[in-house]
Amino acid sequence: MRKINFRVWHKKESRWLDPWAEEDPMLCLKDFGRGCEVYLYDRQSKDWTNKDCQMDDVVIQQYTGLTDKNGRDIYEGDIFKDELWWVGEATVEHANRMFGFEGGDNKNPNFIPIIECKHIEVIGNILEGVDK
Repeated sequence: MRKINFRVWHKKESRWLDPWAEEDPMLCLKDFGRGCEVYLYDRQSKDWTNKDCQMDDVVIQQYTGLTDKNGRDIYEGDIFKDELWWVGEATVEHANRMFGFEGGDNKNPNFIPIIECKHIEVIGNILEGVDK
């Protein structure tokens, strides 16, 4: 069974939220039948609120269950390079209940599932760019 995990980017603060860090609030998504809302738990007031954070304020990315050649977890939105199957960079995307990337040319794009990660190296993500 694969590990289910997500990471959350706060757009206004331009950083990843860490729900386990004392300085960051815990995060909860609630669906009241009109779409998901983000709720943050303030450790000082011991209260859940969504006044300072809405769905438009965050980007949620799912863990693929895979790791790259260096053992780094691969998430949706990661940018990776592969020099074995093709030379270049691609972005991890989710479609048809699987993770992959768009390949091919502009006339014939293909969704290519990621199944072999021994030669893939995560070099960044769409939110922070490529690692220096």
